[in-house]
Amino acid sequence: MEDIKSNTDISNDTNDITSSPKNITSSPENIELYIENQIEKKINSLLESLPEKLPDEKLKKDAYNLTIYELYKNTLQTTIDIINDITILNNVNNIDINIYINRLISILTTDDRKLYVGIILIILSFVLYFIDGASV
Repeated sequence: MEDIKSNTDISNDTNDITSSPKNITSSPENIELYIENQIEKKINSLLESLPEKLPDEKLKKDAYNLTIYELYKNTLQTTIDIINDITILNNVNNIDINIYINRLISILTTDDRKLYVGIILIILSFVLYFIDGASV
């Protein structure tokens, strides 16, 4: 009996080999399904590895949600960035005064600098007020 089963297994194997030309015509569909499944698995694994929520540091906060420390830190960083940008602007030779003023205004108003430029101006006005009051 075992010999008969093994013979039928061999005949099935030979049938698979002889039927392979039929499978070749359907293989592009199988390859497409295989590629789709692999891409889907990779995308799913990527989505599982990504964090569900971005860290708080990377999210922009509204001005009224900032702590005093964050305002202080961001004001100092903005001051440094403004000084660097103005230094780069001053290194340009032969620039028209109108272009210079436009670039200076754009430096002071880019991104989230408006709030911090306002804070800097308020601090400077207090400093000038106390200097003027002390000199009298």
